[in-house]
Amino acid sequence: MSEAEQRSERIRQRIAASQGRLARESEDLPAIPRREPLPDAYPPDSYRSLAAEYPLLTVAAGVGMGLLLGALVPKGAGGKAGRRAIVLATAAAELGLALSKQATDRAGDAGRDGLAKLDQGTAPLRQHAARAGSSARSQGVRLASEAIKLAAQLRK
Repeated sequence: MSEAEQRSERIRQRIAASQGRLARESEDLPAIPRREPLPDAYPPDSYRSLAAEYPLLTVAAGVGMGLLLGALVPKGAGGKAGRRAIVLATAAAELGLALSKQATDRAGDAGRDGLAKLDQGTAPLRQHAARAGSSARSQGVRLASEAIKLAAQLRK
């Protein structure tokens, strides 16, 4: 056997001995206990985060509280509270409409002001572009007339 083969054989023997030791030691170790995952790994920080995690439970709790309060409140008070709630909702809707109309008017004014400023800022550029366009047009006409003259001379 050559020296390289002897070295390879020693390495194989060491690996086999190490694997045997690992197998004997792992048989002596107890099995790893399996744990069931917990349903909630952390407590909720606030009622808001609890409601975000369980939206259906939140809806069910709201319905239950509504039923409980409806059973506790006398029948005559419900009619008065309902009328007051409708009046308040109507007032809130009218206020919302008025505020939205004001916001629309302000946005329109701001848009018109912005367009006016843009028009003032770009006026010199537009004038320069118009002059350049007319100059290019006149140069093109002049070149075309020269080309027509040259073509007419070549035909003769």
